[in-house]
Amino acid sequence: MTEQTAFSGRLALVTGAASGIGLAIARALAGAGMKVMMTDADAATLDGAVATIPGAIGMTLDVRDRRRWVEVLDAAEASCGPLAVLISNAGVAGSRMPLAQTPIEAWEWTRSINLDGTFNALNLAVPRILASGKPGHIVATASLGALLVWPGNGAYSATKAAVVAFCEALRHEVAQSGTRVSVLCPGLVSTSLVEANDGRAPAGIEIGDHEPELITRVREGMDPAQVGALVASALGTDRFWLFTHPELGDRVRQRAAEIDAAHR
Repeated sequence: MTEQTAFSGRLALVTGAASGIGLAIARALAGAGMKVMMTDADAATLDGAVATIPGAIGMTLDVRDRRRWVEVLDAAEASCGPLAVLISNAGVAGSRMPLAQTPIEAWEWTRSINLDGTFNALNLAVPRILASGKPGHIVATASLGALLVWPGNGAYSATKAAVVAFCEALRHEVAQSGTRVSVLCPGLVSTSLVEANDGRAPAGIEIGDHEPELITRVREGMDPAQVGALVASALGTDRFWLFTHPELGDRVRQRAAEIDAAHR
């Protein structure tokens, strides 16, 4: 029996599952035989997404809301049994302004979803996986931007770099339990992350604009289904780093070489 097959019939919870990468992962996990709880802050979009996956269930969740987290986890486990797989995927593109011009409100919004939301996922859901007494798997969505940082993207990259740090710590903290941890670092994937950023920001907060060229490149990016398949294939394995665009590996290696050289 493969590790992935061993998760068949068990519960997976996916945040940010109404569209994009989250929806693709939910589909892949359902296709692998898992019981899938899909969550998102956008109720209308979530309802439509859940309807496309036979057997999936959905509940609205703002990942910043710890009380709602407990309600969702309680409902999911009551319906489908103990939590086995957590996909902490919800996030926003956030502030697109130089750091020196970024309003504190724009930073706090970016941080509250990308970082605080991920902390809530790990802090509240992981104990349930460990309590089951069975091996589980945790995947958090960071970004290639956690490792490759460009001007105007400092706030987003900082939050995603912190997600990587969360996962690195958690990997060691749960190592003896049989539960595994992966961090997903996607490059440009065809999702609404960038294009819908303005509509997701609270009214009255200046967050800056993404370049039209970037919006076009995202539209033409990788099919989210490929990312969903990558995540599903990693379940039960020791693959910590999940990269979607190997052709960008030279840039990551250049960064690592600079760090290595500084220690010589």
